[in-house]
Amino acid sequence: MEYLCEGCSRREEIVGDDAPKCMHCGRPMVRAASSYTDLWLSPNFVVHRMQKIIETYGVYEARDNRRFQHEREAWTTALWGLGLTELYKREYWIEIEMRDSTPDTKLHRLDQSSGHNKIETYNVEVAEWEPHVDDLMQIILQKCGSAYPDYFGLVILGRSGKLLDLDATIEAIRKIKVPFAEIWIVGRSLDNRDNVQTVRLYPARVDVAFSLAEALKRTEGQPEIMRRGIRGTGTELYPLGVTYLPIP
Repeated sequence: MEYLCEGCSRREEIVGDDAPKCMHCGRPMVRAASSYTDLWLSPNFVVHRMQKIIETYGVYEARDNRRFQHEREAWTTALWGLGLTELYKREYWIEIEMRDSTPDTKLHRLDQSSGHNKIETYNVEVAEWEPHVDDLMQIILQKCGSAYPDYFGLVILGRSGKLLDLDATIEAIRKIKVPFAEIWIVGRSLDNRDNVQTVRLYPARVDVAFSLAEALKRTEGQPEIMRRGIRGTGTELYPLGVTYLPIP
């Protein structure tokens, strides 16, 4: 089993010791989580994890390699979740779907206002508007031509570099049959990469713009990783504290 030292960040393969200490500095070692299954990840954690991937492998690998598809989908969901936090002043967590082919991710909110845990979940299909696609409606028509449950939402990452006529796109969506509960587009400003804008295109327009750096700073106190009880079916949640989740 792989472990990481929480002091000097050395990695070691250790067998037969459930509470090992680092041979180099003597600090406790943290056992690696085996996968994303049943983990709730904070938007802060997801955004910084993608930054680490970019720093390690380069922006083109991070952007295009299928190896990092889960991380890209989680990153898009995290930006959208941060937008919802700005809009509703609520905390959200991202779960990467590892058992089924759909949805790509889930965005969770924990409501404790009634005295017990109530989990609200958005099921998210993630798509990308890439530079080789001229019109966003090509992506939307393709997605709307497939069968999705009516409680799924479609979140599109805009990275085409093209300008979008929001009013014309919203009008075009009104003329087609939409299987999704909501359609959102998420994008970063070409002039200032710290500026993020999220727009709900369906069923009614909602605009949220924010500074990514400031949004991350406001959510720093949120637990980075939580695990749901019994195979993800319970409502009990456990912050995992210091956790080593290897980059694929």
